[in-house]
Amino acid sequence: MPILYRSMDLRQLNTFIQVADLGSLSKASDRLRIAQPALSRQIRLLEEELKIPLFDRHGRGMALTAAGELLRARAGNILRQLEETRADLNQEAGAVRGRVVFGMPPTVGDILATRLIERFMARYPEVTLRAVPAFSGYLLDWLHAGEVDIAVVYGTEANASMRLSPLLVESLCLVTPAGLAPSPHHAIPFAEVAREKLVLPGPQHGLRRLIEREARAHGIALRIAVEADALQVLKGLVQRGLGSTILPLASVHEEVAAGLLGAAPIIEPHLSRKLVIAQPLGRQASNAVRRFEQALRQEVAAMVQEGIWDGQLLGDDINPA
Repeated sequence: MPILYRSMDLRQLNTFIQVADLGSLSKASDRLRIAQPALSRQIRLLEEELKIPLFDRHGRGMALTAAGELLRARAGNILRQLEETRADLNQEAGAVRGRVVFGMPPTVGDILATRLIERFMARYPEVTLRAVPAFSGYLLDWLHAGEVDIAVVYGTEANASMRLSPLLVESLCLVTPAGLAPSPHHAIPFAEVAREKLVLPGPQHGLRRLIEREARAHGIALRIAVEADALQVLKGLVQRGLGSTILPLASVHEEVAAGLLGAAPIIEPHLSRKLVIAQPLGRQASNAVRRFEQALRQEVAAMVQEGIWDGQLLGDDINPA
């Protein structure tokens, strides 16, 4: 939609995006630190120029119309292109500024995101970060659409539109109520794990699919008592003695160290899954994105060295750019 550059004020587009995201003029006013009447006027001028309502106003706020939804998709891409252009110009001067939108599956984000963000922001205070938790399939779609800059996903297959750089093969453990698991150095055969009453994510979750695939391959029937996708819910159910679960050690490191949960590696077969860093091909990464990838690898390596994350570090591209 090139015409937007000529006929619309970019401030109007930014205001529109903020109001659309927050669903409220007052919330957008607080975020942008601009008076509500000024924001309202920008939205009104935009609607007058387009000759179509973009919002349905109601007592609880503002909801996008169908036309508003279309404009949000297009305007978001336009503003993102401008951000990338600005980042490219800064890159010429070696500056590390701009915005990085990164995605992680929930089980990885709960382990890594807070620690990574804290250290990255201390090093690069002029970079704005946004964390997006989602399943790997969604993250790959959003990378392709330009809504996410870089993501950690599960998988090993080459992708024609993505640069996939292996990060870590993480081992999976049987996680039990405190006192019921053997020593972390004493591995448990998968056949014995299957006798446990299990608390696992739902069928759409990559971890669940991996566990069921291995069970089918070895003719093992699983005893699934409860399904829960949220990591904290899984751990809480196990702590209350309602079953055991299967997770990477990093997901329960603090609880195991505190004596709240037990964990032991699984063998016969050794259960593991591969984490890769995904970035879209054909899009030049900004300095900020490149530094973020470096920080991500350093943080994961530090967690492996500290014994928080049980896994093998990797580094070669699956399909280099």
